[in-house]
Amino acid sequence: MNNILMVGAHFDDVELGVGGTAAKLASEGKNVYKITLTDNVTKFDDMNINVEYESSKKQSAKACRILGIKEIIDFEPAECSKLEYSQEIMQRVEKIIYEYNIDTIFMHFNADMNTDHVAASRICLTAGRHCKNIIQFQSNGYVLENVYYPTFFIDISNFIDKKKEALNCYGSEHNRFNRLFESSIERCHVWGYANKVEYAEGFNIIKMLMDI
Repeated sequence: MNNILMVGAHFDDVELGVGGTAAKLASEGKNVYKITLTDNVTKFDDMNINVEYESSKKQSAKACRILGIKEIIDFEPAECSKLEYSQEIMQRVEKIIYEYNIDTIFMHFNADMNTDHVAASRICLTAGRHCKNIIQFQSNGYVLENVYYPTFFIDISNFIDKKKEALNCYGSEHNRFNRLFESSIERCHVWGYANKVEYAEGFNIIKMLMDI
C-alpha cells in the first residue's frame, strides 16, 4: 500500500469507516487520498437533519488536515441520495486511480442499507478493478440482511484520538441520533478487544496482493 484512495459517498464516511487507518497510513509516509461522490446535502425535518454542501466541504477539509491525508476536491459530486452507477462517474473515478497511480482502494460495503453507499461501492469496484488491493469498510452501523463481518483488521490504537478529532470536525447535523460518532469509536473498541489491542478498524477484503 503506497498510493491509497479512500472513497466515501458522503463527506464523513471515510472518517467513520477508515479514519484511524487513514491517519496511520499517512503517518507512515503513504500517499492517502480522499474523494467524496455526493454533495452530502440532506434535509429531513422529522429527524432534525439539515446538512449543507459548503459547510460539509469545510468540515471535511479540516478533518483531512487532522488525519494528514490529501483530499481530491476537483471531483464534481452527484446529488445526495441520488447517486447511481453510471459509466461516466465510474470513468471519472477510474481516471483519478490512474492519475494518482492508486494501488489500494478503500470503498463502501456493497450490501449496505444506504443506497448512496451501495452505488459508491459498485462504482469503485469497477473503477478499481486493476488495483492490487480492494478493501471494503462500513461507515454506518446498519443492521443488514448480509451481515458486515470483517476478517481483516488494522490496529489504530495510537490513532484513535485522530479519528475522534476528525469526526468532531463535523457538526451535530452529521452525528445522527447524537451517537453515530460515538458508536463508530465503540465498534473500533470491540474489534480491538477481539484482536487483543485497544482499538482496531475492521474490513472486508475483495482482493489483496501480497509480496511475501
